[in-house]
Amino acid sequence: MRFSSWQSSPTEERIVKASLDSFSKKYPEIAYDYQPIPGNYSEKLQLMLGTGNAPDLFWLKGDTSPAYFSFNVLQPLDSFVNQTPEFDTDDFFPVFKDAFKYNGKYYGFAKDFNAYVLFYNKDMFEEAGIISPPKDWNELKSYAKKLTKDTNGDGTIDQFGFIVEASIDIVLPFIFQNGGEIISKKNQIKIDTPEFIEAVDFFLSFYREGIATIPTDVGAGWNGDVFGRKQVAMVFSGAWIIPYLKESYPDVNYAVAELPVGKNQATVAFTNAYVIPKNAEYLNDSWKLLQYLAGKEGMRIWTNSKIALPTRKSVAIENNFYNDSIFSVFLKSAEYAKLYQVNLKERWFDDTQAAMQALFYKKQEVEPTLKKLAKQLEKYKLN
Repeated sequence: MRFSSWQSSPTEERIVKASLDSFSKKYPEIAYDYQPIPGNYSEKLQLMLGTGNAPDLFWLKGDTSPAYFSFNVLQPLDSFVNQTPEFDTDDFFPVFKDAFKYNGKYYGFAKDFNAYVLFYNKDMFEEAGIISPPKDWNELKSYAKKLTKDTNGDGTIDQFGFIVEASIDIVLPFIFQNGGEIISKKNQIKIDTPEFIEAVDFFLSFYREGIATIPTDVGAGWNGDVFGRKQVAMVFSGAWIIPYLKESYPDVNYAVAELPVGKNQATVAFTNAYVIPKNAEYLNDSWKLLQYLAGKEGMRIWTNSKIALPTRKSVAIENNFYNDSIFSVFLKSAEYAKLYQVNLKERWFDDTQAAMQALFYKKQEVEPTLKKLAKQLEKYKLN
């Protein structure tokens, strides 16, 4: 049996191997070969699925997973779930329980999750006389203005209140909070709706009013670097920023809070799945490994390092996430989070990114840009 994943860091690889070692102790009779896929993960995986040479178990990116479901290349798992009552699907947080269900059938299970929360610099807040994080959009805007400063008096802004990026996933919290969505359950593109347009316009206003920066404007590669350099006071981020700050910028005095609220309370949940290809050679063994890794024991090992958050309630309790001042915020956010998942072919992302970049770098108007994008995305809709 072959098992594949991508590799984002040596730490992640080490924890994958620790999880697999634990599986081997419990199921010594099952042989497997761990084959991580370095670089161009989706492209290589699609080629392997197309040629019938896919791994027997692999990680699937959550955002574009509906495309794989519709192409009928994955193994439905309901019969295995029904035969494994200890797998306990009710233990998953509601937003993740059916995250990889398609036409009423399970095709995968969420291995972990992340979500956007607000990270803010406590020292900058204190200096500005701000005693608590922003609770709504109005406070977010007013705080960003107060926190944007020329700290050394040279006539150039060197501390910004907020940071934005020309990327659809960063603006999604505002879209969800404004009642918008990318595509409806009825397969209607919703990027040109008033709710979507209004949210993008508000998001972009921070940058155009000069109270937010983007990483490239200050010579940084990503928003975590800008926050670590103390060039920005507030950032929307997932937990992936935490080990980076600990290693690269340990002196940053920060805290986290739930996102400020718009018309609705919402954030974005990111998750990926363990899945089995339809033509897997070692189907039963693949399920054994899947149900272990996505089960309580395997997930406990995987998330105990705090590399990501568990999608199971029992594991969150066992690993003491609820008593952690930072991670408890993520768990609370999961109660109202919406999945980053679209029923579109993967190319939708390239066109959407191009439109977002046009708004930022070419200063195009929001409404006509999004109306044009909505028409472009029609060709990527799945049946």
